[in-house]
Amino acid sequence: MDYYEAVVSQGANLESSASIVADTLAKTDLEPWRNGLLAVSSMGASSHASIAFVDRLVRHGRRAIKVDACDLMFLEKDFDVADSYVFVSEGGRSRETIAAAKLAPQGSRLGLTNAPSAPLGEVVDAVVGLGHGEDSPVYTVGYTATLQAFGLLATALDGVDDGDDWQALPALISETLGALADQAKAIAARLDKLTSLDLVATGASLASAAEAALLFREATRTCTATYPTYQFLHGPMEPLSSQQGCMLFGDGREVSLAGFLADKKITTVLVTSAQVEEADGLFQMRIPEVAPISRAILEIAAAQMVVGELARLRGLGIDGFRYHQDDTKIDKA
Repeated sequence: MDYYEAVVSQGANLESSASIVADTLAKTDLEPWRNGLLAVSSMGASSHASIAFVDRLVRHGRRAIKVDACDLMFLEKDFDVADSYVFVSEGGRSRETIAAAKLAPQGSRLGLTNAPSAPLGEVVDAVVGLGHGEDSPVYTVGYTATLQAFGLLATALDGVDDGDDWQALPALISETLGALADQAKAIAARLDKLTSLDLVATGASLASAAEAALLFREATRTCTATYPTYQFLHGPMEPLSSQQGCMLFGDGREVSLAGFLADKKITTVLVTSAQVEEADGLFQMRIPEVAPISRAILEIAAAQMVVGELARLRGLGIDGFRYHQDDTKIDKA
């Protein structure tokens, strides 16, 4: 699917995906994943979405960790990093995730993928299909559908209502995309003059910072770095100048940090639901105040729009990768 078409189609795709995921979860015996330490393992965009999933579980008392699949794939079979695992691959063909799932103890492996019949589905004990349909070469629909599925899975595991309204979300993301369209163009025009971009957030929003950093690299060829908000305060901001920018996601320390950076003449983008005073060099993208995973979906939608506009300005087609690696995906398990 075309990148720009995919971005604006996310409302409809999230609606259909939520129904499919919820139905599958209701029919799946999730008991093996309800107790003990749960590890979520994946690569690329899926690993960024996992940040929000772990945040959601931990905030409500569940022991959970994020482990990149490349850190598991060289371990011995039946490793005991955790008591149970969720392996995530949007297309179901990520080599490292499949290799890690093959080594994990049988009976503990839940798969999350948009292609249940793909190789990942053959090496897990139960699989949940995302059902979001086609995606763009640089993931958009698949990423937001994965976030939503994580929210649905979390509630299916612990029974906690974290405040997400999955029925209202499709309309909300469509409204947000429409409301921020003009701002995205203005921000892209400013970012086009910069050499690099730092992306900063905390909690579930750190998923947005990490995924946005990947999108800017893949689609606009911008050098990026990602930092948790409070780590960023301890030195990583030192290289910032008028040639570098910063994009922050959040309503807390991110707000005062955004003001500080703008005051230092550093181009700053703040994606927030807070009321923030205007300042020269500070670009605000206001999103509705919602629960953390829903918020992460709206945050990345805002970033997707800026990425798309910046790619247009640079004359770049968002249709694949310049540096293809032939060992990242497999056709057979």
